Amino acid sequence: MIKNNIKFTTTSQFIIFHNICSKVSSDVQIRDISNHNKPIDGKKLSELANIQLGLPALLMIHGNDEVQVFSSLQKYGICHKKEKK
Repeated sequence: MIKNNIKFTTTSQFIIFHNICSKVSSDVQIRDISNHNKPIDGKKLSELANIQLGLPALLMIHGNDEVQVFSSLQKYGICHKKEKK
């Protein structure tokens, strides 16, 4: 499992994030820290739209291709440092 702090700063990052996550087998979940750690399915654009721009959240990726997912998100500047647990 990979856990990482994440922050969306533009609406286009939601689209990029969704496009990456919808093509992989790993489970991708975001915990909205600003909203009582509400779980958000990273593969559902309608749920991603509930995250407020600029506020921190916790990204959790679990599955066979979790490293690939994380690397892709880093490439687009959505994730930065890696905290593997």
